[in-house]
Amino acid sequence: MSKKPLIIGVDPGSTSAVAGIDLEGELELLESGKNFPPHEIIEKIIEAGKPVVVTSDKCKMPSKVDKIASSMGAETYVPDEDLDQEKKSELGRGDNSHEKDAVASAINAYNNMQREIRKIEKYSEKLEEDRAVIADRYFSDKPLRPDDDEDERKEEAIEVKESEPQRDRDPEKERMEAKIENLEEQVNELKSEIGEMEAENDRLRGKLEKVKEKDRQEVLKEQEITKREAKIKDKDNRIDELEENLKQAEIREEQYRKAIEKLFNGGELIEIVTHRTDEVPDRSLTRSEELQEELEAQGFDIRHVEEVEAVEMERYAVVEEFPKAKNFRKVIDEYRESR
Repeated sequence: MSKKPLIIGVDPGSTSAVAGIDLEGELELLESGKNFPPHEIIEKIIEAGKPVVVTSDKCKMPSKVDKIASSMGAETYVPDEDLDQEKKSELGRGDNSHEKDAVASAINAYNNMQREIRKIEKYSEKLEEDRAVIADRYFSDKPLRPDDDEDERKEEAIEVKESEPQRDRDPEKERMEAKIENLEEQVNELKSEIGEMEAENDRLRGKLEKVKEKDRQEVLKEQEITKREAKIKDKDNRIDELEENLKQAEIREEQYRKAIEKLFNGGELIEIVTHRTDEVPDRSLTRSEELQEELEAQGFDIRHVEEVEAVEMERYAVVEEFPKAKNFRKVIDEYRESR
């Protein structure tokens, strides 16, 4: 017999939790732990049943949760908005806040997917196939049968087409939006790690003070004091390093936000050339005056980044207006005379 189809809720972070409920809403899986890696989360899910949908409590799917879903071939359910504390308190259960958030995510998806669950029940009865097989086919958009409910599938396709706004896809914008999301996640993880390190330092300092207050002749050993102070110093250095990483991540995030804003306001994405090459875009930028001079002499329309008002990234810059082309014949003649 096939495993039960499950709706999986995941709460990622330094302490992670995973919950799984079946299509009757019964809790089949609930696990949590500190430094709970994705591969162990996936093992727990597969032991419990067949994952058909994976979700979280965020309206922007965390990359860790999305990767877990992709690795198992499951679909993702994204709520319209972040689940608030009241909703999570109402739906959640478990021994800690992480488990409660994971359970609340799964139950919220279950409650909002009743139409799909009823269809799976109907198909299972009609086709006399196991519900796990039907659920897997349904959520992966595989046809249940070549002649299965063609009119209903057409009707659903029309509903989806009418409900989804049409828009032109810009791969570079989507890449930058994904980069911003990853940077936001890095910032949150760094803040969480800094908080845990500071709490651990406070605990060590408190323990050190207790040791110092005791009889130094009988209890306190100089070696223990030196060891604890060295450990605190190492953690202080690690906190400084994390805070610097956090600062750099926040700067990169702000640059990408400014770049996307300029793009939506009519800005133009221009490549920044960093080395000599025969393949240079029609219009490009460089940070090297020497490289600019050489490529201009070859007839390329290239400008130094300081000549334009732009938001710079690693390989691209968004400019409001690219300057008009120079008289390259004159530039080439001057270049040849200078040589």
